[in-house]
Amino acid sequence: MAKSRKVLFLEVSEYSVLAARASSLEPPLVIEAVKEIPTGTVDELAAMVSELMDIPSGQYAQAVASIYPLNRFVRRGTMENPAKAKDQAFLAEYLRMQYQVEMAKNTVAVLNVENGQYCTPETGYVKELIFGGAPLEELRERQQFLVGGGIYTQRLELGSFATIAGAGSFLEAEGIKSPTLLLEITEENSQVFILRGNQLDLARPIPQGLNHMFPIVQQELGLKDEESAKKLFYSNTFDFTEMGPALLKKTLKELQSSTGFYEVQTGQTIAQIHLSMLPKNLSWMGSLLASTLGIETLTPEYPAWLRTHGIEPAPGVELATLDGRWLGLFGLMVKYENKPEAKTEAASARA
Repeated sequence: MAKSRKVLFLEVSEYSVLAARASSLEPPLVIEAVKEIPTGTVDELAAMVSELMDIPSGQYAQAVASIYPLNRFVRRGTMENPAKAKDQAFLAEYLRMQYQVEMAKNTVAVLNVENGQYCTPETGYVKELIFGGAPLEELRERQQFLVGGGIYTQRLELGSFATIAGAGSFLEAEGIKSPTLLLEITEENSQVFILRGNQLDLARPIPQGLNHMFPIVQQELGLKDEESAKKLFYSNTFDFTEMGPALLKKTLKELQSSTGFYEVQTGQTIAQIHLSMLPKNLSWMGSLLASTLGIETLTPEYPAWLRTHGIEPAPGVELATLDGRWLGLFGLMVKYENKPEAKTEAASARA
């Protein structure tokens, strides 16, 4: 591992690698450089790490990283008999029955909804809980990818949690109390979260991802196969805005079901939406979903928010120009313990 005190913060999704070089692991810190590359090979990751960190070949860069395993899960649950969860057999059966999660095959973090702290058999469990994690095999694969890229992870987190925590911190700092819809869309599936301030009120998966859109693109444009449709979809050569309503029809139906149920149950109205991860050329999705749902798009103002946490950009580093996709990466930097009322450990599903 390189002896430099500088550290790399990374978010690795299936679309891109977002990276920031910082002066230290924890605030107060200075963001010295930011960089984005498409998620590619280990060699491409290693080249970016070497460039950003200026370390000799064969040495490792210290990093705090977040990842998005395909079969990750975040669920908000109510346990009627929380005391029984001290028995790991009971907890394993609860997760299997409620969420089809096998504890033996997954890393699972259990968090207290009210304060975001980890729950363990030693601390005991409470009624309202958040369960998050991913299959062990997928976590190992992503760790190997990072190690192959010259990265020594001081902390490895679930990207969904980093984004939820970052969004909650930003909403609290801005005094935004109205519920916010967070949406993760990957190729295979999507995840829906509803935050009220810095508390997670709802978390559920929806089956539709980008893959269900490719046959529609193929049909609408008369392309020869779905692979051609996929390549065009990810390119910057075609404007899909007009086709958007057809492409997002199923996703929108699921969102309306989730938000409608939430609003009826709580009497609260969703006010804004935030899409994480999606490449820049797919940003039209967030705008279209917001306009169709009749809500605003959340626009994080990074400099003011981060300043409250002792995080400053170096001269020449323009945080204000970065889009909403960077919210999860900056969520990795914030030390939530500095603000006891923040739902801190929701940022940390350590693999």
